[in-house]
This record gives sequence, C-alpha cells and structure tokens, in this order.
Amino acid sequence: MKKKAEYKSAIRSRKLIRQAFVELMQEKDLEKITVTDIVTRADINRGTFYAHYQDKRAVIEQIENEIIGKMMEFLGEFQYKKFFQNPLPLLLKISRYLEKDLEFYRILINARGSEQFLEKLKSIFTKYLKNDSDIPEKIKKSSDFIIRINFFAGGIINLYQVWFRNELNCSLNEISLEISKLVISNSTLFFKEKIGEV
Repeated sequence: MKKKAEYKSAIRSRKLIRQAFVELMQEKDLEKITVTDIVTRADINRGTFYAHYQDKRAVIEQIENEIIGKMMEFLGEFQYKKFFQNPLPLLLKISRYLEKDLEFYRILINARGSEQFLEKLKSIFTKYLKNDSDIPEKIKKSSDFIIRINFFAGGIINLYQVWFRNELNCSLNEISLEISKLVISNSTLFFKEKIGEV
C-alpha cells in the first residue's frame, strides 16, 4: 500500500513540475527559466524536483519524448494502412489524444520556444509519409512527391497550431475531417498519374 501511495505521489509531483514548466514557458524564454522558478510555481521543494529531474532541460526532454513516443506509437499502428487514401483514422486518434489534456497542449504549443519541438514533430510526420509502404519507390524519390509530403506535414501541424491559438471556430474532429478531404482529393489524381508513369 505504501509503494502505491509513493507511486501516486511521484506521478503527482512530475505532473506539477511539468505543468509549472510549461506555464513558465509562456511567460519567459526557455534559457531564463530556473529550477527555483519551477519549484516555486509547482509549490514543491527542490529535493522533490531533483528526485525526478537532473535539471530543467530534462523536464522539456521528458515532455517532448512523451509526445513523440505517443506520435510514433500512433504512426506505427497505421504504418501499413494507406494514409493517402484514408488519413481520417490516424487524424482522429491524434485528436482524441490531444483532447485528453487540451489545456496542457494549448499552453505547450503556444509557449515561447515551442517552434523547435513542432519542427521535430513535422520531421517525424514527413518521414512517416515518405515511408508509406504502399507507395512505389520511384514515386517516393520524385521531387513532386517530396514537395507534397512536406506540404501536408507542415500544413497539418500548422492547422493544429492555429486551432490551439483559438483562431479556428471548430472542433478537432472537424479539422481531422477537413484535412482528410484535402489529402484524399489532392492525392488521388496525383497517384493515378504517377502510378501510370511507373
């Protein structure tokens, strides 16, 4: 029973640290945030912080790794599906994941210094689209295909950013649906033409 209580306490502490850190990222540049700032905001002592993290960099790394890990998990589940024919299941899964802790992701995406992290996500998504198993190698290597996957990956990440800035008056599900329609309508003819060339 004691171990269970310690485990719950550790989870709670990490959540408080994470939340405090992300809130501080909204207010000041990453390099100006100190461990003192974090423990004061989280209302914990320094010992609790160092029991979980070596330094503030470790906090952001854990947040990023957690989100990237989830993204990789989702992409892995859909690896052999035809993303360009039906991206909706993957997009809805991402939306459901974000909805579990909307306020946290809103703060994270709008925080100063989040650009580097979003660029990392875009890069992972681009790599995933490029490695879609259903696409012939010759098409994957063509410049017009590479332009398209960068356009889609960047556009999708950007739409989520715009939504989290409250600039879009719709649900995440509606965004998923619209992205899905755009991907399908812009890909169908392209792939027909390309496969005809192969």
